[in-house]
Amino acid sequence: MAKKKILLFSDWFYPGFMAGGPIQSSFNLINHLREYYDFSVVTRDTDYTDTVPYKGIKSDTWTTLPNGMRVYYFSAANLGYPAMDKLIQSEEFDIAYLNSMYSPRFTIMPLFILNKLKKKVILAPRGMLAPSAIAIKSWKKRPFLLWIKNSSLIKNMHFHAASEQEAGHIQNVFGKKVDIRMAPNLPGKMELPAFVAKRKDAGMVHLISVARVSPEKNLHYALEVLQKVKGKVKFDIFGPIYDYAYWEKCKAILNKLPDNIQAEHFGPIAKDEIPNALKDVHFLFMPTQGENFGHTILEAMMCGCPAIISDQTPWRGLEANKAGFDLPLNDQQKFVNAIEQVIAMDSATFKEWSEGTRTTATNFINNPALLQQSIHIFE
Repeated sequence: MAKKKILLFSDWFYPGFMAGGPIQSSFNLINHLREYYDFSVVTRDTDYTDTVPYKGIKSDTWTTLPNGMRVYYFSAANLGYPAMDKLIQSEEFDIAYLNSMYSPRFTIMPLFILNKLKKKVILAPRGMLAPSAIAIKSWKKRPFLLWIKNSSLIKNMHFHAASEQEAGHIQNVFGKKVDIRMAPNLPGKMELPAFVAKRKDAGMVHLISVARVSPEKNLHYALEVLQKVKGKVKFDIFGPIYDYAYWEKCKAILNKLPDNIQAEHFGPIAKDEIPNALKDVHFLFMPTQGENFGHTILEAMMCGCPAIISDQTPWRGLEANKAGFDLPLNDQQKFVNAIEQVIAMDSATFKEWSEGTRTTATNFINNPALLQQSIHIFE
C-alpha cells in the first residue's frame, strides 16, 4: 500500500535553529514518521530573524537533504501567492500540514489555495491559541481568529493538539465540534547522555534559559524574580532577540541586579551546542507564559537539569518526581522560594533531583504510545 503524501508548510525549517520549538517539532515529526508517510516541506531559505539564505541550499527548487528529507526553500523574492499557488498545484499530496496559526506566508496564503483545491488540512497551532499567547497583540489576533472561524477555510481543517490543555484552547476559540487529533510532540532521536553527577555547593546555583527574547518567554519576569532572591545565582541566558523593545526592558533589570546575581545574555545557540551549555548547569529557569510542548525543557531534563517553569506547559507534577517546579505566574514569591530552595541544596540532594529528572525524561521518551498517537494524526 502506497504511503500517504504529506505537504508540510513551515516558516522555518532545518538547517535553521533560531525559531526553536516549531523547527524541532516538525523535524522530529518527519524523522519519526518517515517510515509511515512521505513528507515534503515548504519553507523559506532563511533562519528566524535572518535575511541571509542558508549556505549550501539552492532556493526555489526541490532539494533532497543529506538526511533524505525533501524540502522546497522559497527565496524572499519569489515568496508570493502566484509562486505558492503554482507549487501547491504541481504537487501530488493527500494532506497539508500547517505548522503555525498566524503565518501570513505559510498558513494563511496556503489555506486559500488548499481550500480552492478542497484538500484536507491539519493545522498545528503550536501553543498560539493559549489565552496568554492571544493576549499579546490581541487587537490583531482576535479579529483574525473570529474571521477564520466563520470562513469557509475551516471546512476541511483538522487540528493537531500537543496536549489536552492545547485541545481545550482550540475548542475555546473554534468551538467544541472541531476535529482535534491529540498527540504530544515527539522528542528528537538522540541517545540519553551518560549521567554525570554535577558538583553543587550549598549557597549557590547555576541556572540557564534557552529561549528567544520575547514577551511570551517571560525573561523580564525571570529577572524580576532573581532581584528578590537571597543567595548566589549564576544565570546564563541563550536565545535570539526577537522583540528589541522588550529586550530593552530586560536590560534595565539586568543592569541593576544585586551583587549576588550574575546574569549574562550570550545570544543564539545552535541545537547541537545545547548539551554542552547544559553540562555544568544545575536548573533550567524558564517561567514561560505558555508552551504547547517545550523541547528545551525535555532536553534539559535528559541532561539531568531539573526545570523551574510555569504551570502553562504540559510538564506538570515535577516537584513530586524531584524533577523541578511548575508554578503559577500570578504568585512570583513561589518562584523566589523555589530558587532559594535549590540554592540551599548540597551535592547529595541535587544528585537525587538530577536522577529524578532523568527518570522523568526517560519515562516520557520510552512511552510507546507517543509514536502511535502521532501516526494517528494523519489517518
